[in-house]
Amino acid sequence: MEGFCFSLLIDFQFPPLFMEPVVLKRPEHNVSRRNISSAAIKVLYRLKDEGYTSYIAGGAVRDLLLDRHPKDFDVVTNATPEQIRKMFRNCRLIGRRFRLAHILFRGEIIETATFRAPVPEDETIHSEKKFSTGKDGMVMRDNVFGTPEEDALRRDFTINALFYNIVDFSIIDYAGGLEDLKKKIIRVIGDPDKRFTEDPVRMIRAVRFAGTLGFEIEEQAYQSICRNKDKLELAAPSRMYEEVQKLFFCGHAKAVFQWLEKSDLLHPMFHDFSHWIEEDKIRHDWVIQTLEQMDRWRKANLPVHPTLLFALIFGEYHEFLAKELIKSGTSPHDATREAVHQHLQGMCKNVRVPKQAIYQVADIMSNQLRFEQTKGRRPQRFLQHKGFLDAFLYFKLSSKAHNRNKELLTYWIDLRKK
Repeated sequence: MEGFCFSLLIDFQFPPLFMEPVVLKRPEHNVSRRNISSAAIKVLYRLKDEGYTSYIAGGAVRDLLLDRHPKDFDVVTNATPEQIRKMFRNCRLIGRRFRLAHILFRGEIIETATFRAPVPEDETIHSEKKFSTGKDGMVMRDNVFGTPEEDALRRDFTINALFYNIVDFSIIDYAGGLEDLKKKIIRVIGDPDKRFTEDPVRMIRAVRFAGTLGFEIEEQAYQSICRNKDKLELAAPSRMYEEVQKLFFCGHAKAVFQWLEKSDLLHPMFHDFSHWIEEDKIRHDWVIQTLEQMDRWRKANLPVHPTLLFALIFGEYHEFLAKELIKSGTSPHDATREAVHQHLQGMCKNVRVPKQAIYQVADIMSNQLRFEQTKGRRPQRFLQHKGFLDAFLYFKLSSKAHNRNKELLTYWIDLRKK
């Protein structure tokens, strides 16, 4: 972390409920406004000019300190969502569980949240529909507002609880995130069992950050993930679909997958598939090679959409299921499509894959049969088909991984060059 000064850090232990923040003044850290979105800067200054406190929060601050390029910049403030909407004509309010303001700029959305308070003990808050939990303790609604200190300690991990203050360009740390950045540790704020119960998706986020950043998960948190992994089944399937894309599109999919295996989170996410790959090293090797290729594409800034991701990861499994259906008399084309639909539709109770995406995955897999058709005008028609490229990428990777279809692969590579 070149340029990142820790001169003000203290010997940090787990934070008390409230603590004096560690503050790094501008000369003591490497974060520059030049590396912050101009849209986020506009939002910060507008809130400041209106008399409100506002910070860049969370992952953007973490990434800037690590000399990484944040994907987005979130703002946190003491202005309520309604007050934010009055200030910005280009604002819309979203969400019931977490009421947020989305401030729209050309090509960019600055998500702006109000400081959250601790989980309330007073049940009258629940009756006012500002905060509620389900029977299992998972937070269903959270719109109780608080202070910057309270908001920092409500966040999931210490490294995500850092603030950048536009007033004096300082970094503010209420939870010990600076020290954990230095030690390369993913540490939960608060009791891990309670925090993972409140929001089981935090377990997935922990392994994603560990894999992406090359950090270790703090032992207490890691053991809690292993104990609470089955609670992942309580997470909203539509949200899980978004999280799965983040896991495998992060550019470090192989490392993330290894953390999913190590922590046993793979089973509640992809139950049948995870058991299937455990039965045979060749199956497992296919998944690893797929993820390595995904990482190469991401590092080269090549676009990879979710349907190709799911086709590649589950392709060998779908081929296996199709072969079983063919044994019972189903045609290869129909068996392939039925295998994809059965698996991905069944998976929707945990990870809700959109119907359109399922159809597109089925197209990629059933189109594999067309690579065997090299006579007449069929190859040229297939080459012009809108689904050709995705099907070809799967065919190419599968052929090389299993050292098969060499002549066919050469034929199609040469045909594409003509």
